[in-house]
Amino acid sequence: MTPLMGGAPLNAVERRQAEHITFQLQNAWELYVRNFILSSATGRASGLAGPVPASVPRAYRNREAVSHYLLQVTRQRFEPKWYRPVDAINAARRLNIANVANVAAAIGSTPWPLENLRLTRNFFAHRSRSSALELRALNWFSTNDTIEVETTVFPFDAGGVRRFDAWCAAMKTVGRAML
Repeated sequence: MTPLMGGAPLNAVERRQAEHITFQLQNAWELYVRNFILSSATGRASGLAGPVPASVPRAYRNREAVSHYLLQVTRQRFEPKWYRPVDAINAARRLNIANVANVAAAIGSTPWPLENLRLTRNFFAHRSRSSALELRALNWFSTNDTIEVETTVFPFDAGGVRRFDAWCAAMKTVGRAML
């Protein structure tokens, strides 16, 4: 087990708390993308150039209504998977938001820096064989290493930044670029 900032490994309670923080970080990002795109469609978002004009009919100019409108125009039963850049960009295009170019450029970057966060969250949430294999494909571990929060969330990546901090920085950068 890798020691953390204070030099001691996490205990079971701290480990579980760190896993839950990872869940919340992923969920917060997904909600941010959803809310920004839906708010852009309703005319309730602001970009660097000022307010984004509404792109949906007046009857759909709140977030709940515009999500129903999106389902109508896409003929889908469920909202897009907002964590998937291609789905979010397609939703922005279907809603014809005025800032679609900024959104597409910001969240359409490859490699997508937040995919590792999603894979980490999925492993901690499900602890399934498939989620473990997806996480192991990132080559963060040797064959015999166990997957723990200490070896996924807290190690330092190239450049000396902890993964958790890198994910937060990526969210800030992408969020700013969407404006």
